[in-house]
Amino acid sequence: MKTIRIGAHRGAMAYQPENTLAAFETAIRQGAYRIEFDIRRTRDGHLVVIHDETVDRTTDGQGRVADLTLSELKRLRSGNEEIPTLDEAISCMRNRARLLVEFKEEDIAEQAVRQIEAAGVVEQCTLSSFHEGALLESRTLNRELEIAYFLVEPKPFDAAEIVERFGAGLLIVWPAAASSQCLADARAHGLDVRCGFRDSLTYEETREYLRALYALGVSEFSCGRPDWIGQIISELEE
Repeated sequence: MKTIRIGAHRGAMAYQPENTLAAFETAIRQGAYRIEFDIRRTRDGHLVVIHDETVDRTTDGQGRVADLTLSELKRLRSGNEEIPTLDEAISCMRNRARLLVEFKEEDIAEQAVRQIEAAGVVEQCTLSSFHEGALLESRTLNRELEIAYFLVEPKPFDAAEIVERFGAGLLIVWPAAASSQCLADARAHGLDVRCGFRDSLTYEETREYLRALYALGVSEFSCGRPDWIGQIISELEE
């Protein structure tokens, strides 16, 4: 049986507030190989870990991240947790799990790459974004950084073009887009394949998805419950 890797989505977000150090620590304890998190820029130029454009859904505050200073954001709480900076997230995960950093804004690539370089974690990071310009800029800035490409819906997919254009090493595919043809094409061109599951799925549903997608060549699975993935892997290995 080939190796299956455990991923985490915004940390172990089913157990701790998403994109917080507590969520990352829980994911690490649950065996996560690679932890995804999102970054944006504050009004005063700091990179912080948060998914949404506003703080309304995930914290006790209101307003756009881009309109708030780091000091203002640090006073907010997500559950009992504060919003981490990119540097704090790196410090938490360095040498403990790979970092899957998603740029939520296109113009933060250079700043993020330079902070990753300064922290000495280039070889531990994978960069992703729906802003293709950010991926291309990152590739130009440092060719040692691994790039991940999103495939979220069924559409024509050319793995050779993705590898050549972005230097991608990882394909992040959503279940709806995970056709046998595209996954075979990805594997043939050296791409690792990661697939995520909604946290609303039951354990049994997650297991069936994982079994089916593993058979198609997916080698890394992600959700807000890394412990479930680890348990399912154990069951498959029995």
